[in-house]
Amino acid sequence: MPMNSAVLTEYGRIEYRSGPVPAADREELLVRVLATGVCGSDLATYRGAHPYKTAPVVLGHELCGVVERAAGGFAVGDLVCAAAYAHCESCERCAQGLTNLCRDKRNLCHRGWEGSFAEYVTLRPNMTFALPPGLDPELGALVEPLSIGLHAIRLAGPAPGRTMRVIGSGSIGLSCLIAARRLGFTRITCTDLGQEKGERALALGADTYADVLAPGRPSAEADVVVVAAGHPDALDEAVGAVRAGGTVIVVSFFDGPVPLAANALVGREVTVIGSSLSTAADFRTVISWLAAGEIDPRPMVTHRFALADTAEAMNLMAEGKPTTGKIILTPRGDA
Repeated sequence: MPMNSAVLTEYGRIEYRSGPVPAADREELLVRVLATGVCGSDLATYRGAHPYKTAPVVLGHELCGVVERAAGGFAVGDLVCAAAYAHCESCERCAQGLTNLCRDKRNLCHRGWEGSFAEYVTLRPNMTFALPPGLDPELGALVEPLSIGLHAIRLAGPAPGRTMRVIGSGSIGLSCLIAARRLGFTRITCTDLGQEKGERALALGADTYADVLAPGRPSAEADVVVVAAGHPDALDEAVGAVRAGGTVIVVSFFDGPVPLAANALVGREVTVIGSSLSTAADFRTVISWLAAGEIDPRPMVTHRFALADTAEAMNLMAEGKPTTGKIILTPRGDA
């Protein structure tokens, strides 16, 4: 049976192609994709800047779909989402529940494992999570980035009575904002370029937003500063924005080495913590929030495209305009 997919044939070029449905082995799920988000890592691969993903490849890992071939306790017809990786289940980190730090994990869109910019995708059971029946597939596709935001905010420690600044109001920054608000941080400021990003941040619960190109940027130091932007000065900006004895959480990746005011870091006893991906506990918490109607991340989404228009969607994301937030693809028009 043929299916359609959007293939990154070379850097900067995506072609809409027809080919065979991927073969799922006995221990894998075959999932019909209903909705899939475009991630910053997809854009990095599209530009040839990703540290390990290369063309040609089918991109996409933020997904929601329906199980067509079951395995691992799932049933045909289950609505599911997935992590971007499958962990090995046998190393020390996996035994500790730190599956995001598994050294032998396999990643979607890498080494022949094609991603979700397609009508079908194969998944391992240990990376797959059941969603409530009837959940909007667009919300299901947002679970993965939301789980990354939650994982980062959990690393900051107790929330009540503490303030936060989020540097970067893209999808991951906004996911951090949603988690911080839900966990009880008292005052949250988001920063980025453009008032349109501010409108999305305020709609999702930010107390204030500061356009970094506008006058009157926030001067008050925060207890926790989250770095969700990859510009070279982001770490220095974070160290200057956090209070003495405070915490900086770095959830973004950078294209190369970045400067850091180490003397200020040491002199003010700032703790810097890196945050990588997310775990099953993060997924389950986000899914429970969505099931209970406790969060609504849909203001993150600004554009929706059919799978056939993936090249247009990637070009739009590459332009980097403040008006562009999360982009959702609907491979079969079902979402």
